Amino acid sequence: MVVLKKIKAATLVETLVASVIIVIVFLIASMSLNNVFKGMVKSDDSALQNRIKELRYFALNDQLQLPFFEEETKWDIAIENRKTMLTLTYTNKINAKEGQLILDETR
Repeated sequence: MVVLKKIKAATLVETLVASVIIVIVFLIASMSLNNVFKGMVKSDDSALQNRIKELRYFALNDQLQLPFFEEETKWDIAIENRKTMLTLTYTNKINAKEGQLILDETR
């Protein structure tokens, strides 16, 4: 009956050390996941991309009065006629991402 053989009990100190090591590992893992999720939330610009698509549609179908400027808490958008081009420039205030799109070159 080898299955019923008694195992020596661990001391209280060994149990506490093992518990502390497990807590430290979980703490490091949770801090790493927190940094990953914070980075994902900070770089998420889907609302800005949706607004750019909406304004692009309005500009191409002559439903906006040009020049158009929009300042939100998270971004700035400008649509202007520059020579023969209709351009859209945007700045994301959260992650300082800037960009420019040429909407129409025939204007």
